Amino acid sequence: MRTAAKSPNTTLPRRTQMERRAAAEARLLEAAREIVSRKGWVGMTLAEVGEAAGYSRGLAAHHFGSKPALLRALAAYINQNFMHELERSPPADEGMASLLSFVDVYLGRADGGWTNTRALLVLMAEATTDDSETGESLGRYNQSVIDFLALHFRAAIAAGEMRKGVDPATAAVIVLGALRGVMLQALLKESTVDLRAVQKELSTMIVQSFAQDPDAWQGPRSRNSRSR
Repeated sequence: MRTAAKSPNTTLPRRTQMERRAAAEARLLEAAREIVSRKGWVGMTLAEVGEAAGYSRGLAAHHFGSKPALLRALAAYINQNFMHELERSPPADEGMASLLSFVDVYLGRADGGWTNTRALLVLMAEATTDDSETGESLGRYNQSVIDFLALHFRAAIAAGEMRKGVDPATAAVIVLGALRGVMLQALLKESTVDLRAVQKELSTMIVQSFAQDPDAWQGPRSRNSRSR
């Protein structure tokens, strides 16, 4: 008599406590980002974030301790999401190519609701008030983005792509300010801003303003194409 064949063991391995914590924090941050993008953070409560994430009202407080701490984590989460989008874009050499790739990704993201951008702009606007709970953390976040762009301006100067008189930090502030200013206008109701046209024009402006020889610039090249 034949015995019945044993069914394969399909039980998934149990997640560790650290993995469960990381997953919960990601859901809480995603919920907070959605709330901030819709109505800002001033009226947002930790209890509301916990409920929106599908947990108890007290879980956000348990994980982050306070609203300012949650907002600091949220700023880092928003930046992490954008950096992942940069990583998914075609790889480009450091310098001018990376700067133009940054502009392309910033203005050409597939997120139809622009949740990441909306949330960041709201956080930054509210961080400029005198009694802001997020002023210091958003200031540090903003400086980190400036430093990232300035690094590529320095690389472009070192590679001879950009004129030596360019101040990397100042140029980074100008480019970042242009991008955020454009998105602030584009996200207004009934906006007619054409982001594709802006992306093309801003890229041209960067080359014309900063390139060592604008007429000789061939445009961004991927690392793969350069190595051929």
